[in-house]
Amino acid sequence: MEKLDLSKTYKSYYKSKTKPEIVYFDAVNYLSITGVGDPSGEKFAQKISALYPVAYTIKFECKALGKDFVVPKLEGL
Repeated sequence: MEKLDLSKTYKSYYKSKTKPEIVYFDAVNYLSITGVGDPSGEKFAQKISALYPVAYTIKFECKALGKDFVVPKLEGL
């Protein structure tokens, strides 16, 4: 079984070039948290600590179905 690694499959999404460019992607699904304020604060830490167990539960369910993937790195806006 081959493991899907989005950072390798979609290199142009994860690696920026020195010159801005428009890049198009297929539709994707994300797990996300929302909020405003200090990312080093307690509220943010609580949200992040809830996000990873969900991500890894989905990963292991998919792996059991033969569709394994690498959980991508945390991203922020």
